[in-house]
Amino acid sequence: MIGIVYYLTNKDKTMKYIIILAFMLVNFTTFAQNVRKDAKGNYIAISSQKQAKTEAKNTGKTYTDTKGNSYPVFVTAKGKLFVNRVSKKTGKEYKQYLKTE
Repeated sequence: MIGIVYYLTNKDKTMKYIIILAFMLVNFTTFAQNVRKDAKGNYIAISSQKQAKTEAKNTGKTYTDTKGNSYPVFVTAKGKLFVNRVSKKTGKEYKQYLKTE
């Protein structure tokens, strides 16, 4: 009797996990496709167009840190100000964004 109850309890849990897994697989594998209708009534897929990355523009101004080093200031397409710095430990270049008051 205990074995039957144990089997049914585990069977319900297993079925629940199978249903959840199937639901997740269906959701993760489906995606929306943008289409348009042509003159004949056929549907044509529209490729998504990604915006090209715009390069940062030099503002012509400089930023001087507390150690006296000066760096040229750049502005992004969204209007954020930053300077290009080089890490002392790794030697890699990175952007340090500036907060304006």
